[in-house]
Amino acid sequence: MVAQRRELAKLPLLDEAAVLRHFEANKIPVVHARRLWHYMIQKGLTDWSALPELPKRALPVLEQHFSFVTSRVVKRTDSADGSTTKLLIEYQDGQRIESVIMRYGYVDLASFPETERARRRATNQTSYRSKKRATLCVSSQIGCAMGCTFCATGTMNLIANLVPGEILEQLYHARQIEPISGIVFMGMGEPLDCYDNVIATIQGMRDPGRFSISPSRITISTVGVIPRIKQLIKDAPEVGLALSLHAPNQTLRSQIVPTAKAWPIERLLAATDLFVANQNAAIKSRNRRRHVLVEYVIIRDVNDSDAVAHELGALLKNRDVLLNVIPYNPTAVPYDYKPPSTERVRAFVDIVREGYDVHTLQRQELGQDIASACGQLVIENRAVKAPATASDGCASSSATTCVDGDDADVASDGLLDMEDLGRPSSGAASPAPAKGVTLRSRAKTATTTATPAMATMTPLAAAKRALATPIAVDSATWQSYIPLLVAVGAIIGVRLIFKFFDPMQA
Repeated sequence: MVAQRRELAKLPLLDEAAVLRHFEANKIPVVHARRLWHYMIQKGLTDWSALPELPKRALPVLEQHFSFVTSRVVKRTDSADGSTTKLLIEYQDGQRIESVIMRYGYVDLASFPETERARRRATNQTSYRSKKRATLCVSSQIGCAMGCTFCATGTMNLIANLVPGEILEQLYHARQIEPISGIVFMGMGEPLDCYDNVIATIQGMRDPGRFSISPSRITISTVGVIPRIKQLIKDAPEVGLALSLHAPNQTLRSQIVPTAKAWPIERLLAATDLFVANQNAAIKSRNRRRHVLVEYVIIRDVNDSDAVAHELGALLKNRDVLLNVIPYNPTAVPYDYKPPSTERVRAFVDIVREGYDVHTLQRQELGQDIASACGQLVIENRAVKAPATASDGCASSSATTCVDGDDADVASDGLLDMEDLGRPSSGAASPAPAKGVTLRSRAKTATTTATPAMATMTPLAAAKRALATPIAVDSATWQSYIPLLVAVGAIIGVRLIFKFFDPMQA
C-alpha cells in the first residue's frame, strides 16, 4: 500500500532539510537556521522579525515558504487518573493524527510478580513510587498499512506519511503542556515504513540546539521490516528497538500481523539479534547490556495458552530481550477479540519468566478510558480534504526496554516505565552526536541517504565497523580540549624535570 502524496502550502520550520535547502539556495548562512530553532523551541519565538541579527534576505524566504507551526491541537483529552493526555492534532491539509503523553510516577501493585506482591502486601505497600516523568508517544504516519488485527489504527489503512517537521511538531505541542524526557514511536503508523523521515526526525529530537533528547530515550517500534532494522545499525545505533511480535511461530503471527508473511520469524529475530549485538559490542561492561523490547499483545483464546507460552519462552531464551506482555485493549476492530483474565496473564508470564529465564514484564497500561492505550489510536472523523499530489519527502520503503541505575530496583521486580525503553542498564549517558557532523554538511545532502545493510556481517564485525568509522572534529571542538592539553603538557614537563634533575641530590 503506497502512501498518498500531500501538497503543503507552507513547510514546517522544524523541517531541517527544507530549511537548509532554501537557506543554501539563497546563500543564507546556516547558523541562522540553528538560531531560529533555538529561539522557537527554547524561547517561544513566533515572529521572524523578532530574531536578533536575522539577515534581511532571510525574511522573504521564511515568509514565502515556511510557517512556525503548520498544525494545531484540535482536542485535548485527559485520563481520569491524570496519567495520560491524548492530543488530536490537525495539519494544514486537514489530515489528523493522535499523540499521547504518558506520565509515570506510581506503579500498580498488580504489575509486580507474585512473590513481590505478597511481600508488599505484608508491609502495606500498594504502589511503587518512581521518578515522575513524561514520555511522548508519537505518530509517524496518518493511518497504517500493516493491518495488525488487534489495532484500531490499521482499520484506517495507510493515508499518508508525515514529514519530519510534522512529527517534530507533535513534540513541540506536547512541550507546551509539560517537559518531555522520552520518545516512543508507537503511535499511528509503522516507523520503518517511513524510514527516512523518522531518521531525520530523530536528528531533530536529539540535537542539543533543539529538543536535546538523548537517543537512548528514543525508541522505535516496528512489526519487523528486516532491511530497515539492519540499516538502523548505521543510521541510528543508539536508539532503542521494540519488536511487535505477538506470536512465537510464523503461522500464528501471520494471522495476527498479516504483513508478517513477508518476514519469516527466524530472519526477523536474527535481525534484532544483530542490532542489539552491535549495541552491546560497543559497551565494555557486561553490567550495562542493551536489550530489544519484544511486545506481545495477549488475546484470550488466540495466543494466551500454556503451550504458546512454552513455545515463546523457548524462542526467546538466551536472547538479549525483554518481553513486555500487554493485555489486549478493546478496540473497534472486526474481530471478536477479548482480553484474557488477570490470572491467565500471570500464568503466561510465569511460564516464560520462570521456565525459560526470559526477563518478562507485564505492561502497566495507561489511558484506556480515553482510548489512548496500546492499539487504540484511530481517527474517527475522516471528513478531511483529500491529499493532492506533491512530494511528501518520505521514502517508500515497505515500538525496547532497558532500565537505568535509578530504576534497577523496579526492573528487578519486573516493572518498567515506557521512558526506560532502550536505555543502557546502568543509566550511563548515551554517546553524543558525532563531532563535525554539522548543519552545513547535512545541507549538502538535504535528505538522509540510505546505506548498505550489513546483513552478511557478524554482530561483532558490525560493531567494529561502526566503531572504526572516522569522526571529523571541528575547530570548536579542538579548542575545547586546549585547557586539558595544557594541563597534560605541564604534568609531563614536571616529570621530565625531576627525571633529569633530582633536587635531593642537588
